[in-house]
Amino acid sequence: MSFIVALSLSTGICCGIWALIASFTSLHLVTWIGFAGCTAYFASGRHGLDGIKSAFFALMSGVLSAIIAVWISGRFPEIGAVAILMTGVISGTMCLQSVAKPLWFIPGAFIGCFSTFAFLSSGANLFGPDIITHILSLSLGTILAVSCDKGAGLLFKHFGKEEV
Repeated sequence: MSFIVALSLSTGICCGIWALIASFTSLHLVTWIGFAGCTAYFASGRHGLDGIKSAFFALMSGVLSAIIAVWISGRFPEIGAVAILMTGVISGTMCLQSVAKPLWFIPGAFIGCFSTFAFLSSGANLFGPDIITHILSLSLGTILAVSCDKGAGLLFKHFGKEEV
């Protein structure tokens, strides 16, 4: 088995388990938001704890950026240009913040930001308990990703062979 087959099997199993866990409504998790967190981990190109940290800090900065944009835009609902201005300001600051080492991963910030806007558009209240659902689902998504990653390593170690 190649490493990509091991990763495919591990990812399929782990993502199926995540979908099952997230389906328990009492847990207040959102499946697709977890997949956004998982995507950020893999997109960072880092593995293990370093990948979790890279994804987590970037995602949370994006969540914060979206909340700030929504809050400021909400103060001036009659001025449509404020929302447009906030889009530019927030996008620029998510790039600029990458000079801080923990926030280096710009795509993760955008994933955190757009997933927050998407959750908001589904009727979520980001200024109430729904924000906990969002942050928890994103965070658990990074754990999902490391589970996929480590599971692939174990499968490859036991059943894989190097490709030539």
